[in-house]
Amino acid sequence: MKCFFIFLFLTTFNCFGQEVSEINTILRIPNTLQFEKEIRIYKDYSTLETIKILRMYDEGKNNWIVQIFWYSKSFKSVTKIDQIQFPKENLGKLIAKDGNLIWLNLLLTNIEFLPSMESIEYKLNTPYIDLEKGEQIIARRKTNIIDGNGYQVYIRNGKIKNNFSFNNAESYLKHFPKVDELISYNELLSILKKEFNL
Repeated sequence: MKCFFIFLFLTTFNCFGQEVSEINTILRIPNTLQFEKEIRIYKDYSTLETIKILRMYDEGKNNWIVQIFWYSKSFKSVTKIDQIQFPKENLGKLIAKDGNLIWLNLLLTNIEFLPSMESIEYKLNTPYIDLEKGEQIIARRKTNIIDGNGYQVYIRNGKIKNNFSFNNAESYLKHFPKVDELISYNELLSILKKEFNL
C-alpha cells in the first residue's frame, strides 16, 4: 500500500510538473521567474478539470500585480483571467491593500525554504511496535489522503529561488499537527484564501 501511495503521489506531481511548462506557454508567461519578487502557485483540483494559477509580482517600486488564471485541462486553454493592481489609496468602497505586506506575510511561512511533500513523507506515518514471525519490530501506520488539491509553488525573492509541491495539507495537518512543514503549507493556504480566495 505504501508503494502504491508513493507511486500515485510521484505520478500526480510528475504529470503536473510537465503540465506547468505547457500551461505557461498557453498563458504566455515565461517558465523562469522574471521579477526579483515573484510567486506562482498552480492549484490542481483533483476532482475537476481545472487548474487555477496565481501569479504575484512586483514590477518595481512597490508596484504589485496579481494575475489569476483558470486553465482547462480538457481543452488545454485559459477559460478566465483576473488581474489585480493594488491601489495606493482607498477608492470609494475599495480599500487599499498593501501588496508588500502580503508578500512579507507569505515569506513568514518559510516559503523560500519549504521542501516538497515527498521529502517529508517519513514524517507522515505513525510508528508502533508489532510482532512479525514472533519477533518485535517497528512498523509504520501510513495515513493516505489521495483525493484533494495539489499545489506546485515557485518563488523568487531576490537571489533566493525555491519550488516545491504539496497536496491535501489541511487533511494531513489534522492527523499530524506537529509537522512544521504541514503547518507552513497551511499558513500559506490561509493567506492565499484570505487575500485572493485561492
